[in-house]
Amino acid sequence: MHGDGLVENTLGAVEAAIEAGFAVEVDLQLTADAGLVINHDATLDRTTDGTGRISDYPLDDLRRIRIRGSDETLSSVTDLLALTSGRAPLFIELKSPADPTAKVAMASVITRALAGYSGAVALMTFDPDLLALLRPALKDTPLGILAGGEEHGSLISRFGRDMMLHTPRTKPDFVSYYAVALPHPGPALQRRRGRPVLSWTVRSAAEAKRIEPYVDQIIFEDFRP
Repeated sequence: MHGDGLVENTLGAVEAAIEAGFAVEVDLQLTADAGLVINHDATLDRTTDGTGRISDYPLDDLRRIRIRGSDETLSSVTDLLALTSGRAPLFIELKSPADPTAKVAMASVITRALAGYSGAVALMTFDPDLLALLRPALKDTPLGILAGGEEHGSLISRFGRDMMLHTPRTKPDFVSYYAVALPHPGPALQRRRGRPVLSWTVRSAAEAKRIEPYVDQIIFEDFRP
């Protein structure tokens, strides 16, 4: 939850969502020393007082960088799990690195982080390869694919991701699809196959109403449904 004075991907926003009775959605980035830090962007410049790529910094250095518009500094996945402590379901988006070795590291570190966590948690990513890496290690954790709204890659590759043609290999438990692109045959097909469809990011009650026939749940900001 953010907006109305709450800053995205802060522990304060997490606590506010819990107190309001909502599930919590956050983004995780891989650090230089294979830690996981909460931030939407791969770089620090937009959301913090720091500069440069998160992947160039160790976790301890990142946890000293202040978040813009907040008194908080960046937080780790350990901080997130300690605060949430099972009080609300967690939806964690893993911002997948491009390097295959880094993907393996991200899969490994989130698996270790969740090993001792007893609360409800689901993971999601835009990256089918990362999803495939997570599947063997996290058999009991709901794993989802994010899709829609991507602009990188060739037309053919974007079509494959939008239609989620990888699902026979990746076997996602749920889909989270770009709200503006709905309705779309890709998520509609997955829904007919029994996979719940979420939508990101819904920013108004009117948009929530428009996509209601096509989704089972929404990820929202800037308003309260």
